[in-house]
Amino acid sequence: MDRKDVLMLAAPPFHARNEGIGLFAKDAGWNIVPGDLLFDGLRGWRGDGALVTIRQDPAIISFVRRLRRRGVPVVDMTAEHPEMKIPRVCVDNRAIGRLAAEHFTTRGYRHTAWFSTNWSPLQAERYAGFAEGLADAGVLDVPEKWVLAEGPEAKLRNDSAAVARWFAALLRAAPKPLAVLCNETKDAARVLVECRFLGIAVPEEIAILGVGDDQMLCENQSVPLSSIVQNGQRLGWESAALLKRLIDGEEPPEKPILIPPSRIEVRASTECEAANDPLVAKALVIVARNLSHPWGVDQLSAELGVSPAKLNRHFRADLGRPPGAEIVRQRLVRAKALLRDTALRLDEIAEQCGICNAPYLSNLIRRETGLSPREYRTHSSSSTI
Repeated sequence: MDRKDVLMLAAPPFHARNEGIGLFAKDAGWNIVPGDLLFDGLRGWRGDGALVTIRQDPAIISFVRRLRRRGVPVVDMTAEHPEMKIPRVCVDNRAIGRLAAEHFTTRGYRHTAWFSTNWSPLQAERYAGFAEGLADAGVLDVPEKWVLAEGPEAKLRNDSAAVARWFAALLRAAPKPLAVLCNETKDAARVLVECRFLGIAVPEEIAILGVGDDQMLCENQSVPLSSIVQNGQRLGWESAALLKRLIDGEEPPEKPILIPPSRIEVRASTECEAANDPLVAKALVIVARNLSHPWGVDQLSAELGVSPAKLNRHFRADLGRPPGAEIVRQRLVRAKALLRDTALRLDEIAEQCGICNAPYLSNLIRRETGLSPREYRTHSSSSTI
């Protein structure tokens, strides 16, 4: 086999993407050449192709342009420089925003915001998808845009005290319950820290959703952070596959190849519905954290220290349904997510959702979706999102 030398110039490291590239490279018989970010040893490189992430570094942009002038096929794995006409495989950032909108609107949120420390075409696409998804769901207000890289706020970035004051003013003034989509896990963690400092309850007052699912950060917070999982392995594999086609002489595609996100890893930061009544908000969190327990309204009322009748009145006034219906609704949401995102058997899913048995769960899913559990799983796995 004629082994090809392929340059890998990608930062920051993304394990799942690299894994996808590695799987393809092994089958294709490639030699992967690690990129030196200083480029000192690469100026005379005469390899067969390059996989790159073109970000804001002018040196990388200049280096990629030199490669292309020499006729070396290059595939970009980002969306940050759409003005550069180059073959590209990247995350479908609008789909990320729309998935976040679906996640929040199905939980009843009508007040939303976006937070990021940077602003580029990548963030603009995610924000646009978020706004589009909200509008499609009937949310008339566009999400507030909190960005530290635009306008006067850009001057605050190196002044932590000023950033804290800026955040405090925004979070205190925001209507609640509020749903915040953050560009990445670090941004989500920053919002959570500010909420803790101000005494704002997460998720009861502010629900926080990030992107990227950095598990080390997401799972080691005072409130574990929900996050959109990007399909990194597919992104890497498709990028390598496109590069091989270019090396073999095929014409590049006219448009970027977009890879949709795979799912949302739901954790405590978004695990309840939007509720204006403090008692209902607290009850929703308790329900979400105890879905595997086969208990109902009596146990929930006892946990809250109120009578079932009082709890029922508050639920009907705030959500328009009794607490028992909400418990069933949350169990069904969890069951559908497990059907969609795992290979668990139906009886295992029923047990994890506190549902008495698999036949009863099957009936609930049929009544909700019109599909059998098997049909729902098949349909969901073939969906683009």
